[in-house]
Amino acid sequence: MRELKEMDSFYKNVITSLPVKQQILYCEQLLDKAQLTLIRNRKMLNETVEAELKNIIEATQLEIKFLEKELPR
Repeated sequence: MRELKEMDSFYKNVITSLPVKQQILYCEQLLDKAQLTLIRNRKMLNETVEAELKNIIEATQLEIKFLEKELPR
């Protein structure tokens, strides 16, 4: 599976330089958008777009888990 940094150049080039909490916030918003797009438009999406949305969702979920480990306890 590809990492979010490979799929989202804005995340890679801009967001990763922000504090971890802001990175998580961006990921949560991206996750919400991707899930909503998939749910609302599933019948109209071709297989390629649907697969790409699912990949973004999975990569974003993994990135959030990774970033949460970086937060101070």
